[in-house]
Amino acid sequence: MTETMTSPLPSRHAVRSLLEGLIGRDIEIKDGNPVPPQASNVLAVYVTDKLAVSALAVVDLAGGARLGGALAMMPKGGVDDAIAAKEMYPALRDNCYEVLNVLAAVFNVPNAPHVRLYEMLGPNGAVPGDIAALSATVGNRMDVQITVAGYGPGLLSLICR
Repeated sequence: MTETMTSPLPSRHAVRSLLEGLIGRDIEIKDGNPVPPQASNVLAVYVTDKLAVSALAVVDLAGGARLGGALAMMPKGGVDDAIAAKEMYPALRDNCYEVLNVLAAVFNVPNAPHVRLYEMLGPNGAVPGDIAALSATVGNRMDVQITVAGYGPGLLSLICR
């Protein structure tokens, strides 16, 4: 069999199962809008073993904070305070990074390139032009609203090249 050069878009079931298994909480996934371009977003850049950008995950501030807070079992009030302040505290950012790092597994399927998290951009950091353009791509993407049981909703967009 030959290997394709791109990562396939994962199923919602794969994303939900991975997040639920990692966080230990129910995750609801339903149709959502693309994560709007904002400086407070978090972007995960996934690359192949040849360092070619293969996929992106874009999470709004609420989604990133809630995923990170749930991973560390932080009090919901503290997570809500961070969202209200429009700030991702370092502990939330570190935990969001871990969630996005493990999320690379949904792209690693047979006959597709091996993918790993290369870097997490944001919130409030510079995003290279090619990554910003890819995040706005129409087509091979999944735009969903995720709700983390006990923590609340956020937006997640997965984009494959």
